[in-house]
Amino acid sequence: MALGIVVYWLEDDGEAAARPSCQEFSGLQLTQALACAEEKRREGRRHVSISTELEESVGRPGVAAVEAGRTPDGQAYDWSKADRAGKVRRR
Repeated sequence: MALGIVVYWLEDDGEAAARPSCQEFSGLQLTQALACAEEKRREGRRHVSISTELEESVGRPGVAAVEAGRTPDGQAYDWSKADRAGKVRRR
């Protein structure tokens, strides 16, 4: 099974240090993963979190930047935070 979603939590039996645990789900099992996380929280587990690495949403490994105004696949990319936020007001 290709991992897409993992629910993590700490097991704490009160006797020793808490130990990490997890349950794995496919990328198509988001509803089940959310239900699992809610169940762990209701059981009193601590540090319950969900991590995803969905195959259709993750880029190629090692690609982390737009360079020379192009995405890694060569598409033009001209979005900027400055354009989105608007002009700076001067006093």
